[in-house]
Amino acid sequence: MAVCRTLKSDSGFSLTELVMVIAIGIILFSLAVPALQNDDRAGNVARSIVSDASRARSYSKRTWENVTLQIDVANNRWRSQLQNGTALQTYKSDVDGWIELPNGISFANIGGGNTDAVFLPTGRTSADAAFAIVQGDNQWHVEIKSLSGLISATPQ
Repeated sequence: MAVCRTLKSDSGFSLTELVMVIAIGIILFSLAVPALQNDDRAGNVARSIVSDASRARSYSKRTWENVTLQIDVANNRWRSQLQNGTALQTYKSDVDGWIELPNGISFANIGGGNTDAVFLPTGRTSADAAFAIVQGDNQWHVEIKSLSGLISATPQ
């Protein structure tokens, strides 16, 4: 009598194979995230400027003196300046209060209007201000409204 045996093949994945696939996926994801974040350097600058503008507005309201957020389009730098001409220092600024834009990023004037904003003690500005932060095809528009003192940055 002949005994007939069928080979039973196991289907599915072993735990080791599954762990290896997950580890490879995590490695690929960790390589992709910094590359995606690097593309938004203009957005990081826009957020820094909005933060500095908010600080200047707050300082103006607290001390009851005008504070100017200066945008130097020609030299790609910015600072907050008090009414007496001294700079409002931050940890990133040089001795004159200027903060330089990173390489590959520049300012652009939009609408032909003001780029500087003078914050009044009321929280408003003396006039509307607007400018762009440009990094290749990536562009952010920063606007400061005079009547409300609203500071906004939006990607374009």
